[in-house]
Amino acid sequence: MSGPAFSVDGVLDALAMQPRRRDGSGRAIMFVAARPSEGTTTAARAVAHAAGPGAVYAIDLDIRRNALAKVLNDDGALGPRIDGDLNGQRFYTVRDIAEPPPAFFFHRVGRTRIYTGVFDMRMLPNGARVGISARPDYWDAARSGGAFVVVDAPALETSSIALRVAPHMDGVVLVVGAGRGAAPAAMEARELLLESGANLMGLVYAGADAPAVAIDRLLRHAG
Repeated sequence: MSGPAFSVDGVLDALAMQPRRRDGSGRAIMFVAARPSEGTTTAARAVAHAAGPGAVYAIDLDIRRNALAKVLNDDGALGPRIDGDLNGQRFYTVRDIAEPPPAFFFHRVGRTRIYTGVFDMRMLPNGARVGISARPDYWDAARSGGAFVVVDAPALETSSIALRVAPHMDGVVLVVGAGRGAAPAAMEARELLLESGANLMGLVYAGADAPAVAIDRLLRHAG
């Protein structure tokens, strides 16, 4: 596995301590970074494998890249398409089309319990304008069905998508790299997430062995 390497031990324990945003036995957690290439996809992949014991939905909000599905494909061949709508809900919108055909599908990863999402722009007419919904309906439908949802969001430096979805997550984790300027960028991202209404439960540092410590520190200084 290429890219930043770090442990995500403690992330699921921290999530279990968070109040539920909606009814249902499922959970939804988002990973986001201030800047690109900080390791959100690596973190989301690791947590998807650690979550369970039920179905785990791994969803990449950067729908044109589908990076999370690509790395999960390394862990097991992706199975046939499964309709990605949940109780008739979608987390994306297609503008200027009255009844757009489905373009998002789940694929089971090998023999695991993980179902990774893939957005297929080819299913939509040329020039279709696709956006990410700010409504909670899709995430509520996933939780009501008992699924564990792991969301990989684009970096805040390049997109505001995470700020639309973060308020509907049970917990949000900010991934921070080790490069120069990472800390100031992370603090700015932290403020944006909190202003959006996100339940920012902590940080994961690229290269850190104990992210639970980082989570605890952020919780104690979040006020």
